[in-house]
Amino acid sequence: MTYKTDLMILTRRLHVAAEKRVQPLRWQPAADVYEGRDGWLIKLELAGVRFEDLQLRVTGNFLSVAGRRVDFERERGLRLKSMEITYSEFERGFEFPVSIEQARILTDFRNGMLLIRILLEA
Repeated sequence: MTYKTDLMILTRRLHVAAEKRVQPLRWQPAADVYEGRDGWLIKLELAGVRFEDLQLRVTGNFLSVAGRRVDFERERGLRLKSMEITYSEFERGFEFPVSIEQARILTDFRNGMLLIRILLEA
């Protein structure tokens, strides 16, 4: 192998290792969306997020859910060896075929899942 080839391989390894360590500035929680006769149900997977750290916004036919997850279980004397859980702000948006500004929106937060019911008035 040449010096140039060795340098390229080392650069690639460092780049891949850095990608594995760096977390995104924002994350998007997984979501399931169900449609019913009277509206929609959205389930968002938000393990480790406190309900008081959530914000819902409705504009026309668009619903935005934003918030943040913080690492609240750090113990003194421990050094980080691996970090796979993203602790930062998040935002997730949902677009609907009709305006939902006049809809009744109900939320329920249990077992790390946020349930959002969007009920259209008949």
